[in-house]
Amino acid sequence: MKRINHILIALCLPLLLCGQALAQHSGPYAGLFVGGTALMPAKGSNDQGDFSLKTKPGLAGSAVLGWDFAPGNPVGEGRVELEYSRRSNPLDQVKFVEGSFNGGGNITADSMLVNFIGVFHDGSRWSPYVGLGIGAARVEAVSLKVGEWPMSNSSTFVFAYQVGGGIDFALSEHLNLDLGYRLFSSSRPKFTDATGQKFEMDYLSHTAVFGVRVGF
Repeated sequence: MKRINHILIALCLPLLLCGQALAQHSGPYAGLFVGGTALMPAKGSNDQGDFSLKTKPGLAGSAVLGWDFAPGNPVGEGRVELEYSRRSNPLDQVKFVEGSFNGGGNITADSMLVNFIGVFHDGSRWSPYVGLGIGAARVEAVSLKVGEWPMSNSSTFVFAYQVGGGIDFALSEHLNLDLGYRLFSSSRPKFTDATGQKFEMDYLSHTAVFGVRVGF
């Protein structure tokens, strides 16, 4: 009998820890996220023609302030939040018609977005979600170089947006872990190069994030 009890406890414990439903939090929350970001190869252009920029994977971080909707809210299940994020990628290579050259410096984006997030509650601690964010970003060419030659050290403000999704795990009614993905993009940033000429480039990044949210 004791052996049977031990087996039942071993089988049920994971369900109690991972599947037990909690009361849903409603009201304000704050969160912090860290992750890695990959900036897609970007097409650049200026008066001389087209070129491409390739970057290395970089780091991303963000902070959010938001509001969890109460269950049964007519707006739907989910939350709305204000997010500040920063993404930075080292420039690896610049390719011109003449050939490819090693790059230096960083391409950095600081953004402020309003996110609208739909959450799918099924009575367990696990809750998948999808989201859409819109706002603005300051994209900066930080001491960009082509070989040993300076390329650009300027910044610009652009319209920005993101789509994404992920999954929450509720540790308690007021504490959630969040594992997610963000596709972040913007209108084409325009910079000034070392000779005073203007050039613009694409900006599209994939970001994986892990974070913690605390409800109040």
